[in-house]
Amino acid sequence: MTSAPAGSGFAASLADSHAGLFAALAAHPFVRSLADGTLPEAALVAWAQQDRLFCLEEQRALMVLRSYEPAPELDSALARLVDDTEREPRQLAETLSSLGSEVINDPWPVCLGYTSFLLAAVHAGLLEGLVALYACERSYLDTWAAVLPSVPPGARWRHWVDNWTGDEFRAVVGTLGRCLDDLAGTPSKQMRARLGLVFGNAVRLDLAFWDMCWRQQGWPEGGQL
Repeated sequence: MTSAPAGSGFAASLADSHAGLFAALAAHPFVRSLADGTLPEAALVAWAQQDRLFCLEEQRALMVLRSYEPAPELDSALARLVDDTEREPRQLAETLSSLGSEVINDPWPVCLGYTSFLLAAVHAGLLEGLVALYACERSYLDTWAAVLPSVPPGARWRHWVDNWTGDEFRAVVGTLGRCLDDLAGTPSKQMRARLGLVFGNAVRLDLAFWDMCWRQQGWPEGGQL
């Protein structure tokens, strides 16, 4: 297996400066139990429901980024992710059906917060939006690359982990990082701090998303649709 994208540019420095958060992602019980096939069904259903909704909102964010008419290399990577966000909600709905669960269009608080954060970032401009998107995709790749060696060959959800660590997804994340380096150049100290906060908040929200699914953190009583 090839390691996750690396380098010495701005994108790599963002990931390196949040190594503790990446380690927390890979150590989370949701991630570990999905990897070894022991994930409780209730947590799996919660994730499939909420990730389906996240993908639909991520597609909106991707279209905003494409509306800035980015460089062809970046636009191609964004188009690939748009394709993913069209396909994955259908696959997740099929997973829910196979588990005997109705598809519910009700984002839980963390999912709503994460997608709102992502949409706010992309509407702030191409650079800030790309930082948030890179954090989302890089944290996913690095998390599953970290646990892949411990995933049994016959694990129930091994095909998902293989997809999240495959060469195609790895190439897309690498492209996002290179394009982020080109866009950011050598940012000022103030800009570096601002973008670092955007990156860190996206990774924290990713961790909160796993925790939401693991702990079944839906709406308080009376707040469910």
